[in-house]
Amino acid sequence: MTLNRSTGPGRTSQIPASTPSDDIRFFIDSADRAACEPWLNIGMFSGVTTNPQLMREASRHISDIKDIYNWARDAGAREVCFQAWGPTVEDQYRSAMEIREIAPSATIKVPCTRVGAQTISRLRDQDVPVLLTAVYSAKQALIGSALGVKYIAPYFNRMFRAGLDGTEEITHMIRAIPQDGTGPMIMAASIKSAKHLVTLTDIGVRVFTVSPEVLDDLFTDDLTDKAVGDFETFMIDVR
Repeated sequence: MTLNRSTGPGRTSQIPASTPSDDIRFFIDSADRAACEPWLNIGMFSGVTTNPQLMREASRHISDIKDIYNWARDAGAREVCFQAWGPTVEDQYRSAMEIREIAPSATIKVPCTRVGAQTISRLRDQDVPVLLTAVYSAKQALIGSALGVKYIAPYFNRMFRAGLDGTEEITHMIRAIPQDGTGPMIMAASIKSAKHLVTLTDIGVRVFTVSPEVLDDLFTDDLTDKAVGDFETFMIDVR
C-alpha cells in the first residue's frame, strides 16, 4: 500500500504507508512493578525487559519471575523479557526453558558469547523468541542475524564509556540488517536521556528499552507545560 505525497505543482510521489517496523517501539527496562505499571497504563509500550541487575535492584529473585510476568502482562505488556543464566550451554538452555514454563510467551535474553550462540541455536529449534544481549560492536550483530534472533540489544551508553563510538557501531548494524521486520530488530539499550533516543532514531533504530527515569525525560518539556497551563487559564474564560 502506498500514499500519494505532493512534490510540487502537478507532481506526486509514492511513499510507503506505515508498517509495524516503521513505528517507534518502547520497552520499559525495569523489574520494579511500582515503576513500570504507571507507564504501562499509558498504552504506548510494547513490553518490559529485565536482567539480573535490574531484578537485584528491584529486590526480585528467580522465584519472582512468574509474578513479574503476570503483572506486566496484566498491565498491557505484549512482551516480557527475562535473561537466561549459567556458564554452560546446558545451564543456559535449562534456565531458559524454566522461564518459559512459568512465563509461557516470554522472550529469552541470551548474552552474545559462544555459549550463548549454542544456546540460541537450541532455543531457535524450539521456536523460542530470543533477544541477543550485551552487544557492544557491529560485528556481534552479524552473529545475531545469522542465528535468527528476534532482537539485538547494543549497549549504547556503555559503548561510549568503554571508549567506543556507539553511534557509529549501531549505524553499521542498521546498514547490515535492514530494520523492515524481515530480520532482527535492533533494540537499543543503555539509554541515558531522551536526546539519545532522538540520535538513535536519526540513524534508523526503531526499538528501544528505556528506564523509567529516561521516560520521565522523554515526557518533560517546559514549553509544553507552559502551554498547557495557558490553555487551562484560557478555558476558564470560555466556559
